[in-house]
Amino acid sequence: MIDQEHSLEIYIPKSLIGIVDVIVQHQSSNSANLLCLPNAKVEVFFFLEGSKLDHFYINSSVSNFLPNDSNNFAVAFSSQTHPIKAKFKKLNAISAVMNPIAAKAIMDTPAWTIKDLHMEPTMFKSLNQIQDSLNTLPTFKQRALFIEKFIYKRLLGSKYLNETLEKIKSLDTLYADINSLFHETQLNFSRYHYSRSHFNRICKDWLGVSYNEYLIHKKFRKAMYIISHSNKSLTEIAYELDFYDQAHFTRIFKRFAGINPSAYRKSNKGVVPEMILLK
Repeated sequence: MIDQEHSLEIYIPKSLIGIVDVIVQHQSSNSANLLCLPNAKVEVFFFLEGSKLDHFYINSSVSNFLPNDSNNFAVAFSSQTHPIKAKFKKLNAISAVMNPIAAKAIMDTPAWTIKDLHMEPTMFKSLNQIQDSLNTLPTFKQRALFIEKFIYKRLLGSKYLNETLEKIKSLDTLYADINSLFHETQLNFSRYHYSRSHFNRICKDWLGVSYNEYLIHKKFRKAMYIISHSNKSLTEIAYELDFYDQAHFTRIFKRFAGINPSAYRKSNKGVVPEMILLK
C-alpha cells in the first residue's frame, strides 16, 4: 500500500508507442517491498543513488543476485512467470516496461533468451551506459525523457529496427483476436496460415513466451484490471474469467502473483497494475 512516504510517478513515451508501455518512478524514504508481477514484458529497473537494497525474492525464494553496489545498480527482467519482490531500506528507482519484441533491438538479445532471469545490465552495455547519467538528473520528467531519447536512438541505430517494426505490425491483427480469448483451442490457427507448433515458435521468438503462456499472462492481467477497477466480488470475477469457483481463482492467482486477490485489491489501485509498492 502506498502512503505519504511512498511516491509513484508515471510517463507514457509518445515517441515509443508500441515499443515502451510506460516509464515509472518509485520512491520511498522508509523500508519498502517492491512487488513485480508477471506480465509477459521486458522490464529494466535503474535503482539510483539513495536506494538501499536488502535482497531479491523470486517466487518466494531469496535470489543469489546482490549487486556490488546495493545503492546504485540496474537490473533487467524478461517475461517472468513468477513474482519478484525486492526489499529495500530506501527506494529510489525508475523503470521502463517494454514490448518483448523490441528487446532484440534495444538489448541485442531476444526476450526468450533471458526469460525468467534477472540480468545485470553490465551484460547489456547499451543499458549500462545510462546509469550514471540518470543519477545526475534532478527530476523524474528529465529522467523519463532521457530514457525515452536513449531507447529511441537505440532503435534507429539497430540493425533489427525494420524487423522489430514489421513484427509489431504483424501482431496487431493477432492481438485483436487473442485479446478476447482465454483458451488456446479457441484461436483459428489456419487463418494465419500457421500450424500450432509453428505459431508457438513465433510467439516464443517474438514475445519470449509460448502462446499458451501468453494467454495465461493475459488472463491474470485481466483479473488484475477487474480487481483494481471494479467492485465485483471475487466469485463474480472467477466465473467471468472461466475459473471453476472462487477458491480455484484465489489459489491460482496467489500462485501466479505471490499474494491473494483480496490483498492485491487492498494494495493496488491499478495505476501500474503489475508493480506494487508494499509496506
